[in-house]
Amino acid sequence: MCWNSLSVVVYSVVFCALLDFGPSRVLAQATIKANYDYGDNHKIGEYKSKLTLICNIDGTQDPEYIWKWFKGDNQITTDSEDPHHVDVSGNTLVVNRFVENDAGQYTCSLFSSKNSPIDKKVFNVVLKPYMKLPKTATFIEGEKMELECIVYGVPTPEVSWKFENTTLVPSEHIKFLPNKKNITNAILVLDPITMKDRGNFICSGKNSVVYEPVHSGASYVRIKDKMAALWPFLGICAEVIVLCLVIFIYEKKRNKAEFEESDTDQGPETNNANDHSGGDVRHRK
Repeated sequence: MCWNSLSVVVYSVVFCALLDFGPSRVLAQATIKANYDYGDNHKIGEYKSKLTLICNIDGTQDPEYIWKWFKGDNQITTDSEDPHHVDVSGNTLVVNRFVENDAGQYTCSLFSSKNSPIDKKVFNVVLKPYMKLPKTATFIEGEKMELECIVYGVPTPEVSWKFENTTLVPSEHIKFLPNKKNITNAILVLDPITMKDRGNFICSGKNSVVYEPVHSGASYVRIKDKMAALWPFLGICAEVIVLCLVIFIYEKKRNKAEFEESDTDQGPETNNANDHSGGDVRHRK
C-alpha cells in the first residue's frame, strides 16, 4: 500500500512537470542559430558597406526573451550618431558603414526576463580585403616610380602586384615597400622607370580568412619622355623671342616714319615763307 502511494506521488510530480509550459521551461531549451558566412563562426564585412548580424531562435520566440549584444566584453547599443553607425534591435545588429575598427568578436546573448543567461552565439567578424589604385598615374622616364596600393582588411592582407598579365617579383629594377600602416608590399617601386613600364598595374590582396584574392581596379601608368619638360620651356622662349623681334621691328619702322615726317616739315615751302617775311621787314625800313 505504501509503495502504491509513493508511485502516485511520483507520477503526480512528473505529470505536473510535463504540464508546466511556463517561460522558464521553454527558455531552458532555447537554442540560437546565427547567420554565419562560414561554419567556423566567421562573418565577412565589406569596406564601407552594411553588415548585418542576426541571431534566431529555434521555435517560437517568447515575448519575455531579452537580447543583448556585445563586442568583446562591452555591451553594444544603438549609438547616438546621426545617421547611426550601429543599430541594435532585438536579435539584429547592423553596422551601416563597416570599417577596420568594426572588425572583432561579437556576441549575441539570450536572457530570460529575470536576466538569466540561456544561450549565446559568437561572431568572428573580419573585413574583406579592399584594394584601390589611382586610375591613372604619370611619371618621367628615368625617374623613380612609387605607386601605392590603398589597402584595408582584417586580418591584414598579403599584397601582390601584376603588370598586365605578369606577376611582379623583386629585382634590381622592381622593389616593394611597406606603407604607413606597415602593410608589406603595399608600395611598388620601379627605379628607374622606362618606356617598357608603360601599361596597366593591378594590386591584389588575400588573408587567412578570404583565400580568394581581391583585385584592385587597373591603374594605367603613362611614361613621359625625359625631354618632355624641356619642350614647353623652349616653346615659351621662342614665343618671347618672336614677340621681342616684332616689337623691335615695329618700333624701328615707327621711328623711321617719324624722322621722315620731321624732314618733310622743314621743306622748301617753309623756307620760302620765312624769306617773304624777311623781305617785308626790309621794305618797311
